[in-house]
Amino acid sequence: MNISCLIWFHSKVCVTQVPFPLLQGECVERVGRAEESVIALTSYRLHIKLQENLINVPLQLIESVECRDLTQLHLTCKDCKLIRCNFLSAEQCQDWLRRISAVVRPPARLEELFAFAFLSCSASVSAEDREVHDGICRAGGHQRRFKRELERMGFDSHSAWRISNINSNYRLCASYPEQIMVPAAVSDQELENVAAFRSWKRIPAVVYRHQSSGAVIGRCGQPEVSWWGWRNADDEHLIQAIAKACVTDPAANTAQANGSCLYHHSSGALSDSDPHMANGSAEAEPKTTPPQKLLIMDARSYAAAVANRAKGGGCECPEYYPNCEVMFMGMANIHSIRKSFQCLRTLCAQVPDPVK
Repeated sequence: MNISCLIWFHSKVCVTQVPFPLLQGECVERVGRAEESVIALTSYRLHIKLQENLINVPLQLIESVECRDLTQLHLTCKDCKLIRCNFLSAEQCQDWLRRISAVVRPPARLEELFAFAFLSCSASVSAEDREVHDGICRAGGHQRRFKRELERMGFDSHSAWRISNINSNYRLCASYPEQIMVPAAVSDQELENVAAFRSWKRIPAVVYRHQSSGAVIGRCGQPEVSWWGWRNADDEHLIQAIAKACVTDPAANTAQANGSCLYHHSSGALSDSDPHMANGSAEAEPKTTPPQKLLIMDARSYAAAVANRAKGGGCECPEYYPNCEVMFMGMANIHSIRKSFQCLRTLCAQVPDPVK
C-alpha cells in the first residue's frame, strides 16, 4: 500500500524517551518533539507520530532521502512508500536530512546490521520476553519451523520424500535454505551432479505441496544446455523422481482411489458373465498408475531462453524429460521490471491536482 503523509514539526527538543517500546539492542539516536508530534530516530527505525498519523519505517527500508523546497523532507522507501515531512525552518530540515542520510547508507560491514545487535542483546532478556525472543533467535529455530511447515502440508517424509542437508552452511547454493525437500529416490551425490548442471547451482527443489491432491511446486535455475545441447542423466532422473514421488504420496493415492473406478456397469452391479468373476467374487485388474505429467514453467520468453544458450544456459529439452511440458511465460527481464517499478513509484509520488 502506498502512503503519503504530510507532517509539520514546529520545534525540536533533544530527549531520550520515545513513545514506543524499544527492541533489544535498539538505541535512540535523536528525538524531536512538538506539542502533538514526535519524530524519533533509532539504530533500527524512523518513527513519526502526529495525532492520528503514525509511521514506523525500518532504516534499511528507506532507499533515499532528499530535501525539497528548503523545509520539506522526502523519504522514498523500497516498497514504493513516499513520506513527506515539513519542518518550520530550513535548519531543522537540513539537520534531519544529515542524520537520516548517515544511517540509511549500506553498512560497511555485515556485523553492523541491527540484526546482530538484536541477537547479542537478546541473551539477557527478562523471563516474560524469553519465549518471544527464543522463537526468533534460538539456534536452529528455522529448521524446526521448516519441519513444522512440511508436516502442515502433509509431506510423506518416510517413503516418498526426504529432507536433504546437502546445503548445510550454504556450501552448495548460497541462495537456497540449508535443508531442501527432495524425492527419497535421489541421493546427495546425484544432487551434487545436478547442481553442476544448473545455473547458480539451484537444483530442482520442492517448496509447496497441495494437501488434497499431493501435487507439488518446485523451483530451480536454468539448465546449462548451451549451443551443444548438453544433458545430465542425474538431472533428468531428479525431474522424473519428483513426478513419481507425487504418485507414491499416500494423499495422492487416496485421491485417485476415491475418484476412480475399476469397473463400470450400467446396472450398477457386477454380472456373472463378467470375465473377471470367479466363484461370485470379483478379481480386480492390476492397477497401473498413469504417468504423471510435469509442467515446467519458464518465466522468460522463448527468444530469451534460446539467446541464453549462447551464454551457456538455455532451457529443458522436452525430448530428454518424458511426460514434461515446457511453457514460456514471456516475462520481461529484470531491467524492464525495475523500470516499470520506478514509473509506478513516480506516479505515486505525484501530488494530485486540487479539486476545483
